[in-house]
Amino acid sequence: MTTDITGLLFLFVKALVVFGLGLYIIFSFVILRQEQLMSHVLEEAFEPVLRLVSVVHFIASIVVFIMAIILL
Repeated sequence: MTTDITGLLFLFVKALVVFGLGLYIIFSFVILRQEQLMSHVLEEAFEPVLRLVSVVHFIASIVVFIMAIILL
């Protein structure tokens, strides 16, 4: 009986982790979009570096989400 409850609890926690990582992907996409909008308004010397960081952040969040689905 207790193994059923702990199994359900672990499944619930895993689902919450995957849901949270999905929200984080949306957040990183918003960061990417905000950087694109900002680069149209402001022209700075470090703009390519900032764009690279935001794209790498978005890709990393997708990779972490996929790894969580595979491993969990």
